[in-house]
Amino acid sequence: MKCIYCGEELGDNSVFCSKCGKAVQIVPDYNMYDDDYLKQVLAEENLGSVTHNGSPKTGLQKPKDPQMSEEKQKEQKKKQLKILASVAGIVCVLIFALLILGAAIRTNHANSFDYQVELAQKAYDKGDLEKAVEYYQNALVIDKNNVEVRLALAEIYVEQKEYDEALVLYQEVVKNDKKNRDAFGGLIAIYEKQENYDAIVSLAEVADESLKDLFGDYIVMTPSFSLEEGTFDTPQTLLLSADNGNHIFYTLDGSDPVSRGIAYSAPIELKENNRNYQIKAVCMNDKQIYSEVISKTYRIEIPAPDLPIVTPDGGDFGVETTVTITVPDGCTAYYTWDGSTPTAYSSHYSQPITIPEGNNILSVIIIDNSTGLSSDIYKGMFIYYPENYEDAAENEE
Repeated sequence: MKCIYCGEELGDNSVFCSKCGKAVQIVPDYNMYDDDYLKQVLAEENLGSVTHNGSPKTGLQKPKDPQMSEEKQKEQKKKQLKILASVAGIVCVLIFALLILGAAIRTNHANSFDYQVELAQKAYDKGDLEKAVEYYQNALVIDKNNVEVRLALAEIYVEQKEYDEALVLYQEVVKNDKKNRDAFGGLIAIYEKQENYDAIVSLAEVADESLKDLFGDYIVMTPSFSLEEGTFDTPQTLLLSADNGNHIFYTLDGSDPVSRGIAYSAPIELKENNRNYQIKAVCMNDKQIYSEVISKTYRIEIPAPDLPIVTPDGGDFGVETTVTITVPDGCTAYYTWDGSTPTAYSSHYSQPITIPEGNNILSVIIIDNSTGLSSDIYKGMFIYYPENYEDAAENEE
């Protein structure tokens, strides 16, 4: 049997032609008389004709053959009906087979991951985002762990400004893959639009080291301190510095530098004696993202100057003599000769001083110029009478 369309030889059980793909037309065997009779029936049905005497037709009209007996005519009619029934049955079988085949193809496509992805990509290329979303969702039903589809679907949600849906998809990816640059980049972009910088900072804590460059604009380093915390016996100058030209804010009393900070512009002088300085500082970048707050404590305990060193250390003198006071760097010495307590308003020592004539009590203090701390008071007896001891002794005799 051959295909009636292209002439290709057909197999016994073929339903479709293997060459042209058209359905096989199965024609049962019948004789020439049957063929002529069917043609007449079809012609009468198509034309809606009337009988030769002009009356409406009431059914199939068969030609009268005077040579055919009535019994043979009945037998022939039954054969014709069987042929029609066979043709109708075959047509029904073909239709049913086509329906089953179509359903099978549709089912196969519905369960094909690649087919759903292909449809999604075609819909996206046409600008039909809704259909693309539908097909990508179908693909995820088939392969729920597929990363590429999640990323593609998340990108569409971002285009549609459906950020919550996109966040869910990106978060599902980074949960299992700490190195996925596309997922982390997508999350950063959404958080940036929402100005949710805390979320970006938290995201940086779970990202792989290879992705740290993504967070350069959002991770602000703490300020650097020039001094390690501790106790100092001299005044100190503290320098603060920041990376990338970030701004620094600080407090001296341990309060919050974000809400109460002073903008850092010059070195901080730590010179008040017997004071604890609790320095808290923070950096802020141009996006107004703050670093962590860093805190350091400094205590200044500057000792008072030592007891003044006076040379000579008192005595009885018959000749004019000068007194020298050793003054440490950064300090000033003050003195009196009458035994009173010297102050910063007393005589200022700048060079050796001459012992006055008579009985004198020299009092000396040293004051630290930076702290104002005063040493203990030095007191010494200095007796000076400018007379010849030998002459005085002779007069006594």
